[in-house]
Amino acid sequence: MSRPLPEGQWLWRRLAIFTVCSFVMWKLNGLIDRLPLGDLRTITQHLILLLATLLALYLIGPTAEHIIALVRAWRGDNSK
Repeated sequence: MSRPLPEGQWLWRRLAIFTVCSFVMWKLNGLIDRLPLGDLRTITQHLILLLATLLALYLIGPTAEHIIALVRAWRGDNSK
């Protein structure tokens, strides 16, 4: 069985997702500044931080195929 070809448009897909998510987080941050001080403002700021972290992991992190290949290489298992 031959290995599947990698996705050809992954760079543009990730750039588009990064652009849209960055715009949404920027707009949310502007809305948070208008909220009264208190727990609600703190919770929303932490949720935006969580979203930014997950976005960074998605954009920078390896794919599931790469993780599986790394685990197999670490174990010394070359079969597929």
